[in-house]
Parts: sequence; structure tokens; C-alpha cells
Amino acid sequence: MQSRTQSKRAAVSKKRRAGKVGTAFLVVFFTFLILAALGAFIYGYHILNLETFYAGVTVDNIDLEGMTYDEGLNAIKALRQPELEAINIVLRHEDLVWEYGYEAIGAKINIEEVVNQAYQVGRQGNIIERLRQIYEASKTGYYFTTVLTYDVSLLQDELEAIARQINLEPVDAQIEFHPDEEEKFSFTEEVIGKGMLVDEALADLKEKVDARDFSPYEIPVQLIQPKYTLEEVKTWTSKIAVYSTPLTSSAARTHNIILSSKSYDGLRLDPGEIFSLNEATGPRDKAQGYKDAPVIKEGKKLVDEPGGGNCQTSTTLYGAAIRADLEIIERYHHSWPSVYAKVGQDATVSYPVLDIKIRNNKDTPVFFDRYIKNGRLYVEVYGKAPTEYDKIDVISVILEQTSKPAEKVVQDNTLAPGEEVIEYPSRPGIKVQTYRVYYKDGKEIKRVKEAYSNYPRIVGLKRVGPPKPPEEEQPSNNNGKTGDTKPNEQPSNNQGNSNGSNNNGSNNSGEEQSDTESTDEA
Repeated sequence: MQSRTQSKRAAVSKKRRAGKVGTAFLVVFFTFLILAALGAFIYGYHILNLETFYAGVTVDNIDLEGMTYDEGLNAIKALRQPELEAINIVLRHEDLVWEYGYEAIGAKINIEEVVNQAYQVGRQGNIIERLRQIYEASKTGYYFTTVLTYDVSLLQDELEAIARQINLEPVDAQIEFHPDEEEKFSFTEEVIGKGMLVDEALADLKEKVDARDFSPYEIPVQLIQPKYTLEEVKTWTSKIAVYSTPLTSSAARTHNIILSSKSYDGLRLDPGEIFSLNEATGPRDKAQGYKDAPVIKEGKKLVDEPGGGNCQTSTTLYGAAIRADLEIIERYHHSWPSVYAKVGQDATVSYPVLDIKIRNNKDTPVFFDRYIKNGRLYVEVYGKAPTEYDKIDVISVILEQTSKPAEKVVQDNTLAPGEEVIEYPSRPGIKVQTYRVYYKDGKEIKRVKEAYSNYPRIVGLKRVGPPKPPEEEQPSNNNGKTGDTKPNEQPSNNQGNSNGSNNNGSNNSGEEQSDTESTDEA
């Protein structure tokens, strides 16, 4: 009985001891858990509040673990800044040099942006997300790379400024005309121009920067040839036409011709340019030094007025111009043919109404020289010799010609009995077509109509005095004849043949024309 009781007591005691052990274990276990949790919290708090880059974060292959933001930023700058500094674009042309650094092309590396992204690893999201990023970074790593960017097209304005500095306009070879000198022409050599190839340079520089090739770059230029070289302008010196007309013995008339023809002495007429005699001389009156000489008035008679003779100036110029194959813009014929030019080949002028205008229809300039020699007015034209023909002749073809009418007779009692005065002579009407005839190797190759002239038929005017008083009949000693005149003959007061064949129907005075009563010259 006693042993059973003792056994029970022993069992209870054993249970009590076991219970105490279990309680102690639980206390220890929970204490460990609390301490572990507290440690984890303290570690997590420490990790989450680090001011350095986490393990496994790299930028441009540099491990930033343990570095502060500024330390990491400076480390990457130290790595990449030399790459920017290495950008040095050098342009050369002859002895000129231009240099541009990375700023000129807007070159930059996004260091701050990338370092900031790297620093945000483990610092974005909630605690769990942050811890996950920190863990992933430590295990697999977070890798960031900076990027260099630039824009070479930012050099466009600079390249255009360089182009303005080095570009050179081509200059044609120059030719000067000296009509009064033995060597009539002098020359200045051409200047070859150059132009910078801006677009090509910009494309080349982009390729060089992409390849990190910063060796000096020779600027590409294009040579620009002038339109006219020295060799070319020297071909403009051929005498391509010459024409002359005879002067009269009138000193005043010759004076006027010399004065007005100075307007085209030494003239250079460039392609497309038009020469106007009226514009070149201005008014041809006494104020300008012109003397009185015969001019045609009212289209039928000659009157002394300032500027007589200027039509020979225009006619001689006209004759040379058509033989040089120049274009005639304006030309008028006289009231009757001139003695100093073939019929249909005259050119009258009357300031400011009637003019002679000549246009250079060639691709190169022509030059005019005028001079007087052996009583003739000469005009020579120099220029580039044509290849399609050797020379031009001008021919006149009379299409129609009337007879010369008898003068109208009026009595003038101021004249002596039987006296007769031709106020102005009658002239036949003539229609003429002229042609430019082109020759090559002595053969005619073509002919082109030049001008049509219609000289009007003019009825002259003859003034006669009162009739002579009857004469006493003289003894006949010559078979019934009186005086020296044959019965069937009458004295003629007409000048030239009735068919106008005297010098192509021209007036022997060879003077100029005025078609209006108020005009001052021909």
C-alpha cells in the first residue's frame, strides 16, 4: 500500500519536473524567436536605410556597392568624361584651321540619369518590394549603362559660315578694247572659283564622329570654272565686218559725222545689249556742237540745219552691223536713196523720232571701231569669228521703180525773165528688198531678207521767171535756124535719168532726211 502511494508520488513528481522543463523550453524558444525577429527588424531597418548603393549594382561595369550617391556619380564621371573631352573636331582648308569641342555638337553622357536609376534599386516600392530588389541585386545583379549622344548637324551654321569665308566666286577673263592703239585688245586672266561642299562635309563629319575618328578633316571644295577663260576671250578679237561710206567736201557735214560717230567709237556691245544712236548722242543740235548742213525737210527738199550728215553716221553703222550679222531692232530709210550707200541700204535718223537700234544677238561681245581714212568713214566690228559662214554680203534688189515725173512749174516774178530755179527735183518711186547673203568657202550658202524700203515718187517744184519779151527777128544765115538749139531738142533741168538709173536713183547731194517739218536733222 505504502509502495503504491510512493509510486504515485513519484509519478506526479516526475510529471511536475517534465512540465517545468517544457515550460523552460518554450520560454527559451519564444525568447529566441523574439530576439531573431528583433534582429531581423534591426537588420532590415539598417539595410533599408543605407545611404550607399546596394550590393550587385553596377554602372558601366563599375561596382558601386558601398558608395554614396555622390561617390558613385563621381566615379562614373571620372570614367566617362574623358570620352567627351576626346571629341575634338578639326577642320582644315589650306592654311586655315577650325576646331570644335564636344559642346559644339551637343555631345553629352546621361551619367546623372543612369546613376540616379541605379541608386533607386532597393529604394522604390513597399518594404517587401524593396527587400526583394536588394536580394535580387545581391544574387543576380543590376546592371546599368550610360549612353553618349550628340548631333553633328548642329555644326550646320558653322560650316555655312566657313563656306562664306572660303568660297570664291569665279571671275571671267577680261578683255579691253583700245580702238586707237596698235594692239587693239588687252586681257586679264580668269580666276577659278571654289565652293565648299557643305552637305558632303556634314555627312563626312558624322561618319568620323560615329567612328570616334578625330583626325584633322580636309574640307571638300568644288572648283568653279568661269564662263569665259583667257583662251576663249582671245577668240573675240577677229574682224568680222567692215563697212565704209565716202564723205563729201562739206566741212560742216564732215564735222557733224565725226562728232556723232564718236558715240560708237570703241563701243562694246554685250550679248543681248541694244545700242541706240539717239540714246548715245542725245539731241544733235547747236548746243551739242553740231553745225548747219543740209537735211531733208518735208520729205522732198534740202534745208541747212544743225546735224546735217548724221544719217551717214547711222548708215555706215547699219552697213557694218548687218555684215556682222547683228540684229536690227529699228531702222528707217530716207525719202530718196542716198549717194553714199547702195539703194535700200541707208538708215536715216532724226532725234528723237527716228533711230537706228542694234542688238547683239550673239553669245559673246562685239566691239566697234570707227575711223576716217582717205575721205571715207569706216566702221569695223570685232568679235568671235563665225564657223557656219565666212562672210556676209548685202545685195539690193529693186522690186519696182516708177519713172521720174516732170517738176511742177510755178511762176515766180521775183526771178528774172526766163530764169528757172529747181526748188527741189522730181524723183522716181523705188521699192527695194535687201538681202544678207552668206558665203562659205566662196560659195553662197543662204540668203536672208534684210529690209524693205519704199522710196516715194516725188514731184519736184520748178520756179520760173516771167516770160522773156519778144526778141527782134534776126537775119537767117543758118538755113532757117535760130540760136544753137535744134528744133527737136529742149534743154533738160532734170538731175539723173528718168528711169532713176543714176546711182540707183540716188540724189547726188547724198544728204540726210527729215520726215517732219519740225525735225532738226536727218
